[in-house]
Amino acid sequence: MSLFRFLTIIFVSLIGHASAATFHVVIVTASGAESGTRGQSFAGIQTRVERPVRRGVELALFESTTSFEAYGVVPELKIIDLNDQQPIEEQLSQIPADAMVILDLPKPEFTQVATMLDTLERVTINVRHPDSDLRDQMCLPSLYHTIPSERMYFDALGQFLIYRGWRKVLVVHGPSERDKKRTEVLQKSLKKFGAEISDTRQFTISHHPDDRDKNKPEFLTGGASYDVVAVIDSERDFGRYIQYSTRRARPVVGDVGLTPVGWHRTLERYGAPQLNERYQQFDHTNLLPSSEAMSDAEFAAWSAIKLITNSLSLAENNAQSLSPRQILKHPDAQVDLYKGTRGSIRKWNHQLRQPILLATGEAVIAVAPMPKFLHPKHYVDTLGSDQPESPCQLN
Repeated sequence: MSLFRFLTIIFVSLIGHASAATFHVVIVTASGAESGTRGQSFAGIQTRVERPVRRGVELALFESTTSFEAYGVVPELKIIDLNDQQPIEEQLSQIPADAMVILDLPKPEFTQVATMLDTLERVTINVRHPDSDLRDQMCLPSLYHTIPSERMYFDALGQFLIYRGWRKVLVVHGPSERDKKRTEVLQKSLKKFGAEISDTRQFTISHHPDDRDKNKPEFLTGGASYDVVAVIDSERDFGRYIQYSTRRARPVVGDVGLTPVGWHRTLERYGAPQLNERYQQFDHTNLLPSSEAMSDAEFAAWSAIKLITNSLSLAENNAQSLSPRQILKHPDAQVDLYKGTRGSIRKWNHQLRQPILLATGEAVIAVAPMPKFLHPKHYVDTLGSDQPESPCQLN
């Protein structure tokens, strides 16, 4: 069943319902701004899944049919593909005041649009960017983050290394500014949980003979003592060659090898296999193989919708329009994330708290927070910027 047919059925069933409320969902994209090499390495090899988040949104709406009927809610999904021929302000003016706006945009366009929507007091969801500056420096009252932050990813990795007793870490990173910033975040996470950084080294993609100490993994990882190699390679290009090529026979983690992720196709507990199957099969016109699962961005979009639809009982009765802001602000708003605990919003920076999976390409090895890492209020808050250390204090 297509989403639009499903929406029509709900609308017909509720057309005589005097108190039916509309749940406006808007996905803002900018297909003209997307890079043609998005998700590819320097060599043009597809290194990670890069898809629009629409399928994750449609799955969440489809799964919420029963809740919509029970609470008299009619969902409406709208796609706005920004273009250069019309001022952005005019295009964003089409968004209803009570809409949940999911931004599926590259970071430069994301920051511009998120700032505009905050001025317009539209509830906006970040489903693609884990960057710390969007949470710490932007700190917009109307902006929520359902994709994990870099700190959450790397805190999960740091906990896992300490849990396994791999305390001495060799950090290898790329030459880009993004890699350097992410390396700083990783270093903070490793130190936070008591790991020792044996050395930090930068690789290069140059093939000049004088650069062999930086472009050959065997040389790059020599001359140091370490239990594990942590790789920061945002392009997932050079890092692919480090596994099985280190000077010492040690595990590789980070952007390659064992990787922290928000969702994975091989999670076998908590009802995750059933969610993966629904994702693959709910759209009968576009069935996906079992090897396909939601990307982190798709899962973040799915989580945003489900956080609202799982908490419809918190909305005001007899409202003609559903208010996502009212639900997101409510302390009891929660969502079942199929990862062992429910997700909820951190009030200080509007980040969705959630477990992080530590996975290889073929298996989920662990789910963080790891055992024995305790927190005085909420055990998942050992991942990411806790309230006392967060520069953003929205409350």
